Amino acid sequence: MRILYISNEDVPADHAGAVHTWEVARGLVRRGHSVTLISASAPGKAARERLGGVDVFRADMRVGPGAGIKCDLRAARLLVHVLGRGYDAIMERFLTLNGLGTIAAAITGAPLLLEVNSPHLEEVYLRWNVEGKVAGRALERWVDAQFKRADIAFAPNPAIIRPVCRERARKILWGVDENSFGRNLRESDETRAIRERLNLEGRFAVFFVGSFHPWQGVADLPAIIGETAKQISNVKFVLAGDGPLHRDIVEKIASAGMSDRAVFLGRQPHSRLPYLIAAADAALAPFNDAYYPPLAEFGFFWAPTKVLEYAASGLPVVTADYPVLDEIVPPGGGGILVRPGEPTAYAEALAELAADPAKREAMGAFAETHVKENFGWRRHAEILEGFIEEAINIRKNR
Repeated sequence: MRILYISNEDVPADHAGAVHTWEVARGLVRRGHSVTLISASAPGKAARERLGGVDVFRADMRVGPGAGIKCDLRAARLLVHVLGRGYDAIMERFLTLNGLGTIAAAITGAPLLLEVNSPHLEEVYLRWNVEGKVAGRALERWVDAQFKRADIAFAPNPAIIRPVCRERARKILWGVDENSFGRNLRESDETRAIRERLNLEGRFAVFFVGSFHPWQGVADLPAIIGETAKQISNVKFVLAGDGPLHRDIVEKIASAGMSDRAVFLGRQPHSRLPYLIAAADAALAPFNDAYYPPLAEFGFFWAPTKVLEYAASGLPVVTADYPVLDEIVPPGGGGILVRPGEPTAYAEALAELAADPAKREAMGAFAETHVKENFGWRRHAEILEGFIEEAINIRKNR
């Protein structure tokens, strides 16, 4: 099949959205399909190139003050160059301000699939305070127009798909690179060097990576670290990533006299994460919907890349007991699910793992097998191919 894939991510890059877009495009190519990708431009990247079997077209999608927002409609001029190829299907990474896929589908008559990562309209309401106002009503009409045109919309939690498309909603969790992560990296030279450099020998190392936004549960980290230190004398937290709350968390941990219990690595290249994760004994993802109203309204709607990568690395994962997360970390399987927002519960779960190396090993082995078999990018592309074929049939019968 010939597929046009539109995403406002600057592909390829290290952050989660770009990794996702790139792996989807490559996965479809590996299954024998022809993929044209329209993505955001970035310094040092060509306006057009063939990369990994994917025809990549890039355009500046930045809009607004400080250009902190992207809109794929800014790449409309590229349609002149790509639509003549003829496509069996068009797929777009949905955002409220996007819609280039909807326009391309309307011009060509091709089926449209929307890849939905979160209820972006409600997130816009939260951040911009436009709900019920003229701008908010206009955005809602535009979003509904996109979903009405979609033949299939898919998400980790179909509750975030607009009601006008609910009967055409499909569920799929996101994926993980099954070849880059694994327990086989534990004894690699790079992993050993990391353990030595971070002084992890003889320690129970707990790894966390995230954007340091509130919904990552990072505001709970100081309490989790403090409670865990009471129960595990040799614990050390390795914290990677950066974001709005990073400095605040560093200062709180320092003021509590726990700087020896945590090391902050800052933002890390995605290519280094497999080794950083492999250097740890357990992984932490303390999501908390109390810090983000859309999560509480719709139910947990992410399939976080980091949790998939933790599990694929063969680490037992300690995370919040939410739907979707319990599919990646089945209860009693690849880790321990705990009550969100309760630092003591996280500390108890980590203490349980620290006290039982055999249990850690069994959970890690299960986690790696479970995630790679069910959520590897190879499997994701196979499921996605089925959605595309279904969308083509739906369009034919409309």
